Amino acid sequence: MASGDTVEIITSSHQSPNRSWLDSVQTVKARQSIRRWLKDEQHAHSVRLGQELLERELKRYPDLGVKYDLATVAGEFGLADTEHLYAALGSGDLSVGKLIGRLIPQQPKVTRKRRQDRRGIRIQGMDDLMISFGKCCTPIPGDAIIGLITRGRGVTVHRTDCPNIGQISEDPERLLRVNWDMETDQAFTVQLRVRSHDRKFLLSDISKALGDSGCNIQSATTRTVGQIAEQDFWVDVVNIVQLQQAMKKANDIDGVLEVLRIDESDAQSLDALTA
Repeated sequence: MASGDTVEIITSSHQSPNRSWLDSVQTVKARQSIRRWLKDEQHAHSVRLGQELLERELKRYPDLGVKYDLATVAGEFGLADTEHLYAALGSGDLSVGKLIGRLIPQQPKVTRKRRQDRRGIRIQGMDDLMISFGKCCTPIPGDAIIGLITRGRGVTVHRTDCPNIGQISEDPERLLRVNWDMETDQAFTVQLRVRSHDRKFLLSDISKALGDSGCNIQSATTRTVGQIAEQDFWVDVVNIVQLQQAMKKANDIDGVLEVLRIDESDAQSLDALTA
């Protein structure tokens, strides 16, 4: 192309900027404009997702009514207004559980006590044993499980495919055969990671799919590298069947590459598990 040449510029009302444009533009002003648009779009996504998360969670508390002022609560968290409160929820900077705990102060205590006292496990006919669930593999009803006798903490339940099970099983005298024995639909929190081609409304589509499967989304975070978006969702499920349904619905969304169940084994040492 030489000076004085005539060019035709074709525009589209359906086209939106994306991060790859930053590699093509030449001027600082254009780069700043694209970054500003991407930042505003991400904020809008977070607001929509945060509002959906909160509205879905508040349906569990019909008696709460309108006895709360979100603008006031936003200020208590150091946020400017309700919009920024929604954005903090959608980006994962503020968990839905923490917000509900502020709206219903007694709720976090009740939840923690229920989860500490939960059993749902049958141990070779024995009772009165303190039971906890391994954070390294987060077992849920339907998973194949095994019990590990721990020093001073009763029995810790692990999945049989736990990343640490090989080392744990080196001490067979500490292993117990355990089975699920659930009487109610008790919720268990699981972390899911969704990798996708980045696009508009991706977060909203994934959160809707998870909600449609009956899962309660506790919180979510998102990050984007190039054209690949990676979102982590912490969801409450009642069993492995519901988890698998949620993963399938998310995996069927346009642009999604994979949906993974994430364990916390990288954050737990074997010494902490068996101490």
